[in-house]
Amino acid sequence: MAAILLLAAGPSPIDQAEALAAKAIAGAAAHPDQSLIDARKALTLTADFEPTAYVKAGRKGEVVEDAYVAARTEYRHHRSRLYEAVGASLAAAGRHDAAGRYLRRAFDLDPAGKSAARLARSLIALGRGRAALDILLAGGVQGLDAEKLSVAGEAADSAGLPSLQGEIDHIRILALQTEPRAQHRDGPFVLPERTRLSSGAMLRLDGDAPTLLYAADPRCRTCSADLEAIKRLLPASVQVVLLPPSGDQDQALRGVVTLYRYTWPFAVGPGIPASLRLEPPAALLVSRRGFSGLAVRPPFSVTLPTAVEAMTRTDVQETVPRPEWNRRPVERSAAAPRPTLLANGLAPGEDEPPPAEFTAAVDAFAGGKYAEALRLFGVLEARGDGWLLPPEARFDRALCLARLGRREDARLLLLHTGDSRFEEDLDRALEGVGSPPKKP
Repeated sequence: MAAILLLAAGPSPIDQAEALAAKAIAGAAAHPDQSLIDARKALTLTADFEPTAYVKAGRKGEVVEDAYVAARTEYRHHRSRLYEAVGASLAAAGRHDAAGRYLRRAFDLDPAGKSAARLARSLIALGRGRAALDILLAGGVQGLDAEKLSVAGEAADSAGLPSLQGEIDHIRILALQTEPRAQHRDGPFVLPERTRLSSGAMLRLDGDAPTLLYAADPRCRTCSADLEAIKRLLPASVQVVLLPPSGDQDQALRGVVTLYRYTWPFAVGPGIPASLRLEPPAALLVSRRGFSGLAVRPPFSVTLPTAVEAMTRTDVQETVPRPEWNRRPVERSAAAPRPTLLANGLAPGEDEPPPAEFTAAVDAFAGGKYAEALRLFGVLEARGDGWLLPPEARFDRALCLARLGRREDARLLLLHTGDSRFEEDLDRALEGVGSPPKKP
């Protein structure tokens, strides 16, 4: 009987939403308009967060705290796929600004999901190659599959970068836990004029093979251990060049080289360590035809193995510098923060500047015209351009409802919202709305 009832009930809203989202993504390229209709319908089907639909309820239908957190996580992952479907449909229609907002929410809700590549493509279409690359590399190098690497190449070209591999090196080196910490350096590295090797050849750092430059301190206090570690740990494919502090302070280093019969050449010329920003004792491993470097300090037995492994790994096949290189130094900066919660508790949209309707709604709210603010927030959500996504629209409408005395409606609206980027603020607002006003 239970089986018959389940069959009669049909698919759950979750299953229906997932099926519609999959259909929308599959048909987006050929039929973007219909796909957008399906994707928006999917997003509406599970707009209300019902914890018991994602985990088993506890005794008497209550969900314990850990199970509630697990339910909300599962809900957010589910919703990520629906936002991705809307974003994919908008992108197929060429509406990349709106697509980027939905896809960014999909990425926020499930960074390990499949939305990163789609979001990056929309950002590239908007001329934001650096932001696209940051999204693709946000999860570290472990999550770089073939699709992400392909899109990352497009992002690197859009940003005018000389090397995608250099960006991957940077991320990989940031994750190294060795002490002293290794430091990634961007090339190209500029040496003083007429810098040459003791063999008579010019010192070049733009060759195919990596080069390790060892800068010794004047007293050469760690030279023996440093050079022994370099010889033992460095593969034969890496060229080694010794950098004495200056022409008249190379006796100690030359003594160690002679004693242990090392055959590595010296760099000849003034100010070489300073030009490379190396404070002896240190080593700089230059790779990627001189466009990526890694500075490490002794003890090299600890710091060098991971440095070599990081700088000799090849993740992407490319010509360095890339043809689209803009000939400018690589710039990395934190992504511009998205708008934060307003002082009056209202949730803003996804980017600046806000549309006129939002400014009018905020003014109406501040002036006590809560019904008008409620209407305007609904208008913003209905526009469907993703500036005020459904969770934030619900947040703002709930605050209006509470001010209108409809506290239970406001409480239920907040209680069933689980995919906002202001979850902690939403939880605090729920506590405030759930508490009856104090009597004078």
